[in-house]
This record gives sequence, C-alpha cells and structure tokens, in this order.
Amino acid sequence: MPNRYSQLRSSPLFQQSGLNFSPRSIWLFIALGTGAWSLNILGQAAFPSQNTIPYIFRTTITALIVIFTIIGNIRLLKQNHLPTTFLGLDFSRRSFFNFLLGACIGILSLSLMGLILYLFVPFHFSAGTLNGSEILKESYSYFWGNFLEELIFRGFLLIALSNRIGWHKAVWVMALAFGSFHLPGTGFGIAGLKMVVTTATYSLIFSYAFILTGSLWTAIGVHVISNILLHTITGLDGANKAMLRPTFNDKLPINYDVSFLTFLITTTIVSFFLFLLIKANNRNVDIK
Repeated sequence: MPNRYSQLRSSPLFQQSGLNFSPRSIWLFIALGTGAWSLNILGQAAFPSQNTIPYIFRTTITALIVIFTIIGNIRLLKQNHLPTTFLGLDFSRRSFFNFLLGACIGILSLSLMGLILYLFVPFHFSAGTLNGSEILKESYSYFWGNFLEELIFRGFLLIALSNRIGWHKAVWVMALAFGSFHLPGTGFGIAGLKMVVTTATYSLIFSYAFILTGSLWTAIGVHVISNILLHTITGLDGANKAMLRPTFNDKLPINYDVSFLTFLITTTIVSFFLFLLIKANNRNVDIK
C-alpha cells in the first residue's frame, strides 16, 4: 500500500512510495538532535560574550554542529535506502531561489504582524539600541542557530513521521515538539503556555514551507529572516534590543494580551495560506 504522501508532486520529499522507516532510526535521530543542541548550548555557555573572539568561537562551533547534523541526517536517510535529496539542501540555483522564497515568506509574515498589531493599537517606530554591526552579528548567529533547529525539527524526523502517520499529523507533532523546545526559561505558567503556542504555530509555517518546495532552504529562509526582523530590526518582540522600537500611540489593552493575539492571528493566516498552496499544487491527487 502506498504511503500517505507518495503522490505529492510539489516536493521530492513526497514522491516515493512504500517507504518503511526503522523505529531505531527515529530514536537515533532524536539522540542526534539532542546531542547537537546540547553541544550548541555548551558552546554558548563557554563563549557568552559578544566580543569578537568569543563570538567567532561560538558561531564557528554552531556551524560545525550544523555540518555534523547534516551528515547525521544524510546517513540516516541512506540507512533507510532514501535519496539524500529529500532534504533539499543541495547548492543550486533552485535552492537559492527556495531560500529567497522563504525570506519573502518571513518578510510578509512580519509585515502582516505589524499591520495586525497596528490595527489593535496604532504605533510608530522609534530608534532602538542596535547598530549596523550588531545587527550583522546577530543575523549571522541566527542563520546558524536556526539552520540547526530546522535540521532537528524539519529534517529526517519530519520525513520519517510523515511516512508513519501522514504529513498532516506530522507537522502538528513537530509543532508541539518545537513549542515545548522553547519552554525552558519561561516556566510552566501562562508565559510558558504562550511561548509554546506561539512557537508551535510558527513551526507550522516552517513545516509547510518545507513541504511546499521540498527544500529545507525554504524553511531556513523563513526562520532566519523572521527572527532577524522580529528580534533585531523591528523590535516587535517587545524586548527593546533591536534597531527599532515600536512606540504605541495609546495604552495597551489590559483585558487581553495584544502581542500574543497578534502573533497567533498572524501565524494562523500564514500557515493556512501555505497549507492551501500545498493543496492547490496537488488538487488532482489524494493527499490525506
């Protein structure tokens, strides 16, 4: 019997039939991802400063971990007799455009977020604290850190889960995992719940971007550009550590969390739109 995603034409990820992933491979990948992220945390703890030398060491460690994780993904795909092209990480003109597409999705997502927030509470941007060189450094860090997260949450594991339970369910499982991954440091209260929900819904955007093009470069592009715009350019995260800072013309509502609601509406709209694009690309086939 063909697997649940064997007919998806838009992505090489979903063009094989009769795939049978070994449960052992899934556990090996979970161990790989856990080890890779643990090493990344150790690198950040060992070289926390933003001074040049510690920064170079820290980002280089993350880059090496990314390479190691790519190799792990490839080996597990080969062990399951699958082409490494399933990751869509080759260096080609198509991959470059897939990354640009992801960047565009990220730009549109943050633009929509700003618009929705403005509709709730009008605001204007004021000058923030980050300068050009600091933005470049933060952007480079985001590239490697988000690259690693995509390999862990949208790499081999998403492919394997899609085969076993169908891609519709797999993206939600990975969304929950991705949301829970961001829980440490926020606690198990309301703040922690909001963090899980917002990151989980953004995970849907990353997963659907991967499925739509069959290339992790697209998900990486969305992830990196979204974080750069959210945290280092617009300051819409509210941390006041960006190039710009939103200054509200009126007091924020006290009856509800406008930032959380804005984020949730934005991610719901964008993820649903990407889902519809996947459906439209495959409207003549069964992709249940």
